[in-house]
Amino acid sequence: MQYFKEKNDKQICLLCSYYCQLKLNQTGICGVNKNINNKIKCLVYGYISAFNIDPIEKKPLYHFLPNSKSLSLGTVGCNFKCSFCQNHGISQEKNIDTSNYISPQEIVQIAIQKDCKSISYTYNEPTIFYPFAKDIALEAKKYNIKSVFVSNGFESSEVIDDMKDIIDAVNIDLKSFNSDYYKKKLGGNLQQVLDNLIHFKKNNIWLEITTLIIPTKNDSKEELFNMASFIKNSLGEDTPWHLSAFHPDYKELELPRTPFEKLKQAYDIAKEVGLKNVYIGNVSYENNTYCKNCNELLISRKYFKITKNIIVGSVCPKCSKKVKGVFEMSNKKTSVAGTFYPNNKEEILDLIKGFNNSFKLNAKPLKAKAIISPHAGYIYSGFTANLAFNIASQNQNYERVVVIGPSHKIYFEKASICLSSNYETPLGDIEVDTQYANKILEKYQWCDYIKDVHEEHSTKTQAPFIKHYFSNSKIVEIVYGKIDFNDLSELIENILDDETTFLVISTDLSHFYNLKEANNKDNICLNAIVKKDMELFNKGAEACGMIGVKALVKASINKNLENEVLHYCTSFDKTKDDSRVVGYASVLVGNKS
Repeated sequence: MQYFKEKNDKQICLLCSYYCQLKLNQTGICGVNKNINNKIKCLVYGYISAFNIDPIEKKPLYHFLPNSKSLSLGTVGCNFKCSFCQNHGISQEKNIDTSNYISPQEIVQIAIQKDCKSISYTYNEPTIFYPFAKDIALEAKKYNIKSVFVSNGFESSEVIDDMKDIIDAVNIDLKSFNSDYYKKKLGGNLQQVLDNLIHFKKNNIWLEITTLIIPTKNDSKEELFNMASFIKNSLGEDTPWHLSAFHPDYKELELPRTPFEKLKQAYDIAKEVGLKNVYIGNVSYENNTYCKNCNELLISRKYFKITKNIIVGSVCPKCSKKVKGVFEMSNKKTSVAGTFYPNNKEEILDLIKGFNNSFKLNAKPLKAKAIISPHAGYIYSGFTANLAFNIASQNQNYERVVVIGPSHKIYFEKASICLSSNYETPLGDIEVDTQYANKILEKYQWCDYIKDVHEEHSTKTQAPFIKHYFSNSKIVEIVYGKIDFNDLSELIENILDDETTFLVISTDLSHFYNLKEANNKDNICLNAIVKKDMELFNKGAEACGMIGVKALVKASINKNLENEVLHYCTSFDKTKDDSRVVGYASVLVGNKS
């Protein structure tokens, strides 16, 4: 867009709703846009005063890319004059430090390096440096990085229209519902801010609202009711409203902090009006998101940290009701493809064909209800894992395959069950049985859904075999951290009782001993499995997935099943390095056919 237009020998700035008419060399109310040579120049373009990486929840945005990082930046200047401004050191500053220019391209590269999913224009009013923000946002789009405005909502209508498909989300500070207070104490005017909120909504820019509750200024029941009613009636009941606590700052040092009782009163008023997503900020108070249809707890937050998020593909996994907001893609990506196994379908099929041409059975195996399978790279343990899948799948059809493996990268307590809608493999997607998964989630207190946990190779390495050998089955993925194997064994017993469900326990054996020591420790482990001797596990056996192994063996004891070792090997067989060896084995668990 053109950021200015000429009228009566003056240049009208089109960046905010003041529409400052500037004579030659005159600067607007914001202090950073100036008529130079009959063109409005944004003096802060490329000159940043504040630069940080924040959780997106700090903006605050609670329904936009939850649990992601946002590269946050601001310049100097503002078109408002709030006496309580917590960033007055930059917002009310008119001197521009031009000693360190940074380009939009450099900013986006920093966001990429720091794994930021968005860039937030914040700290001071971003509409006054929109030319700079827009160029950053357009560059960011090339890398699928989103852009966020944290604003006072006094943009021009031209800017709001230009923001469509460029700026992805806004958090607007609705400071009051008193026209006189806006005009005399803050800047702008209330009606224009309200009109702009509706304008943002119509342009499909994700909108959340924040109100700083200031004692004696905007905290009357009537004003809070009017704000909540406007949000519900004009913006929709799903619009998130953040109620933040004031602390003395800038020119308002005599006012007290906002008492929690006043925040709770505002919260209750908003809920009574009918707003579904109301949050209390700047105090230690739970800020959970619930499904408005079935009241399922969807997101748990502690301060700015997500402790639980079970939203999948923008819907509640329990009742499938859409959750308003912007959430990440739901597919479980195959991040181990190309490392643990090929990322090419034909190469994987060639590997499986080669594995199957390399073995012959000398005796009739068990009819398996479960297997233990290794999870190293296919070059090391692919033959061993494939053998178990091949034999177990013969003449058997299952509705689902449950795969259980240990977490290697993230330490956490309990276990996490995947609620994504699809599980991606180079051989094709596998549908996740979310209905079955949710039943487990409801039944077992030790089970939760923690999205980041599911970037886990112990389960992902099993997926191509599941897709190949159980092509008509859905998948259920469980990754465990610190958990009692006895709890997991209870679930496994129920799985073994279910004729429609097959089980895969993922584990490698001992790690990084010399070959002789590795063979000794692995033999102890395999003997404990076959003999179903729980005490023997404590006599030197090692496995990275020992919790899953012990849980399965205990279940096999209770269900009177037999355990049969199919194949054992070590990394030495491939590397010929006998100094640091990893062990692998595959096991059938079932009955004699």
